[in-house]
Amino acid sequence: MHKKVAALDLGTNSFHLLVAAIDQERQEVRIDRRRREFVFLGRELKGDPPHFSEAGIERSIETLRQLIKEARQAGAEVFIACATEAFRRSTNAAILTEAIRHELGVEVRILSGAEEARLIHEGVKHGLPLPEEPYLVMDIGGGSVEFIWGEKGEVYYLFSVPLGVTALQQRFPEPDPLSPQVIESIQTLVRETLTPHLDALPRQNIYHMIGTSGTYKTLARLIAHHTGDSAAAQTVHGYRFGPMVFYSMYQKLTTLPLSARLHLKGMQAERAPLLPYGAVLVHEVLKLFPIQTITISEYALREGLVYEYAQQLFSLSPPSERPLRERTIATLGEKYQLPTTHARLARQWAEELFDQLRPLHQLGAVEREWLAYAAYLHDIGHFINPSGHHKHGMYILLNSSMPGFTPEEILLMANLVRYHRKNLPSSEHFHYTALPRSQKKLIGLLAPLLRLADQLAKYTQHEPLRLSSSWSDTQVEIVITTTDAGAGRYLPSIYSEVQDFFERGYNRQLVLKLAWQPVVSAS
Repeated sequence: MHKKVAALDLGTNSFHLLVAAIDQERQEVRIDRRRREFVFLGRELKGDPPHFSEAGIERSIETLRQLIKEARQAGAEVFIACATEAFRRSTNAAILTEAIRHELGVEVRILSGAEEARLIHEGVKHGLPLPEEPYLVMDIGGGSVEFIWGEKGEVYYLFSVPLGVTALQQRFPEPDPLSPQVIESIQTLVRETLTPHLDALPRQNIYHMIGTSGTYKTLARLIAHHTGDSAAAQTVHGYRFGPMVFYSMYQKLTTLPLSARLHLKGMQAERAPLLPYGAVLVHEVLKLFPIQTITISEYALREGLVYEYAQQLFSLSPPSERPLRERTIATLGEKYQLPTTHARLARQWAEELFDQLRPLHQLGAVEREWLAYAAYLHDIGHFINPSGHHKHGMYILLNSSMPGFTPEEILLMANLVRYHRKNLPSSEHFHYTALPRSQKKLIGLLAPLLRLADQLAKYTQHEPLRLSSSWSDTQVEIVITTTDAGAGRYLPSIYSEVQDFFERGYNRQLVLKLAWQPVVSAS
């Protein structure tokens, strides 16, 4: 039984909708739909003390009306709505929340800064495999910025500060681009605001930062385009980059005028005026910590709302009890109605072949994992059409949300799925040419094993019994034990699908042999 839940995140700059299906029996959450609408409610905070203008209230209600309508059309039964810094600051926030309750039938929960930070971490830990070492989550909103120090998925310290990009722009409304004096003023404000919290953090031991929010995602797209990584620019969840490449982009964002920033590849027009403030903020934080890697998470507050609801309602097990990547693969297979018996057998054969030939290909645990997941999902394209399903499978992977995987990993697995049958890799295939040389070599070593695994699962229709292999400088011999006495008749079909690809990747002749093992009936 599935329950559809809609999470509404009412931020300072934008309102977000997320629709998720919660499977009560399997205790799993599947994200079905995301939508964002820019409202710029923070600009409607007028006066001292600040309060929402009438225009801001009307625009907010109309935007929510459309989002709620879309959620109901998607089957949402339960609505969870929260509001953040703009609502915390506004003296008439209660008027807006009451209007939403009365006109739209949705209760809005105004989060404290600490609650917001905790829920952001709850979302992040369901979307990424977290480092074992100390890490810092940083969520840059329009009104506030949340920081969370975590280790092994546990929160040790969190806080929220009013340094969001809209708040900084309102405080420092400098003509564009920012002057060195204003940049220095922002840096001073950031240091002064963060100093009371720094002693509580293990500053010298935090090498990993996880960035969430539209500011970080836009920075990631700009950096991905800047470095020529077009695949990562399309799906930034899990994208990683180092401080040095950020500094190169920082120089552009703080020196180019708005007209030039709008032409940067990957820039969103709505974020272009605000992004320099976010860049200065990130730059200053990087001075305070020895960060080596910044990872982007698409999962944050709204995902945290959904997972919190699911855990309270169905007593969901902690995510560590079932690895995130395994959950993602299983959920994707289920969503696209993958035949699980063949998928499971193909994965088992692929893992067995990988282990047998490990001394030959000299690959490790991560490559084995990629092969196993691709083997499980290789027929997922049947959901679109059996004809050309290898290409459809690539399309599904490249256009699916896959928590726990980086864009580079998704692209590699998509290529493995693409080449599990039919043509061999070619320089005319766009997504193959997008791979770096090292990963093209991986395709040449792993995809033939996937092809052979698919064929063995198809024709033997049983789990691997026994495989043995041997090789010389000119030949690889693989002996497969099967309970099918007539399996030899399938060898020509298997060779036609596998031989050329295998021999090109391993630079050796492939020899396949089948050994028959009779089924022993129970007495």
